[in-house]
Amino acid sequence: MKIVHTYAKNMSINPKDPEKITFADRWGLTLQSKLGHKVTLICGGYNKKRKEYFHKGIKIIELPILFELSSSTRIIKDLSKELKTINTDIFHSHHYCFLTPELTAIIGKIRKIPTFVTIHSSFKGREGIIGIFERIYSILMQPIMPFYSKVFFISNYIKSNSIFNLTSKKKKKITYNYFIKPKNIKVKREENEILYVGRLTHLKGIDILFKIFSIIKKQHPNIKLNVVGDGSKKYKKKLEKLSKILKIKENIVYHGELYGKEKWKQFYSNTVLIMPSRDEGFGNVAIEGMLCNIPTIVSNKGSLPEAVGKYGIIINIKDIPNSTKKIIELLKDKEKRKGIAKKAKKYAEKFTEERLGKILIEEYKKAIKNGKRI
Repeated sequence: MKIVHTYAKNMSINPKDPEKITFADRWGLTLQSKLGHKVTLICGGYNKKRKEYFHKGIKIIELPILFELSSSTRIIKDLSKELKTINTDIFHSHHYCFLTPELTAIIGKIRKIPTFVTIHSSFKGREGIIGIFERIYSILMQPIMPFYSKVFFISNYIKSNSIFNLTSKKKKKITYNYFIKPKNIKVKREENEILYVGRLTHLKGIDILFKIFSIIKKQHPNIKLNVVGDGSKKYKKKLEKLSKILKIKENIVYHGELYGKEKWKQFYSNTVLIMPSRDEGFGNVAIEGMLCNIPTIVSNKGSLPEAVGKYGIIINIKDIPNSTKKIIELLKDKEKRKGIAKKAKKYAEKFTEERLGKILIEEYKKAIKNGKRI
């Protein structure tokens, strides 16, 4: 089967680092290649000319940026040319940025090629102009939704968004993401260190974590917060200022973005993992933490309660005193942490590539067999 995926960006692929986990792995593209299908990803690339290369069996076609507005609008003209001529049985687009999925659907309809889309964004939680734009766009995208043979969602939380109420129930399906099992790294599990992994943005709620951490520090002066991730200079300055006001600056270590072994070391060595997000489409970091035997604490927002099920600790980020109390209790109880981590790991192991791959390939085959032409 020939399968063409489209996405505004290159799914974090770096040809020089084949071991790095990318969205191509997490979203099932590399698995489809392993199963013998011919997989192509057409995406945006930060290069001046069209570029082709292979990564883990996937043919990557990176299109040049045409002008600055968004990752999607930069590649629209060249993407249209590629989609009109490429030989394929299936189109599958991924929805994080606007216009790329819509263009894929329109050309799929014209060419009578079954077209699928995976919705990765909740279209909620962002602040300011971006948040307003997202909500407006989520309404404007509705006329294109009937063009898709199937609409995949990475969580029930996204699927239940009212903006998808007009989409036929028969067309909706939950896929969740696939998570590569990390290698077991032998490092000491610390007793007094908290881990945060994620982008440094308002949406991820790290400012809330700072406030919680400042209260914990009063009882545990030597507590340490390891921050893995990066963000804009402007937001990092805000965090720096907040850490000074809360008097926690000396207890925070910023590691920047980490990948591979260095990232897994953090998961294996810290005492607990905290995700205080204001919104999440699924909660990839939570599952990664569970796979690494670290007790995982998440906010009660977005899909995080759904992601961790009954195997994580859920806190109400609007109730900082009680949230802090829960965390302190867990920090004090080593046996409880071990029990939680053991059950959580077994639960997290269900997010296999075989499960995701089976869902996607079966739906593709149904669309082709039934002669569905959108």
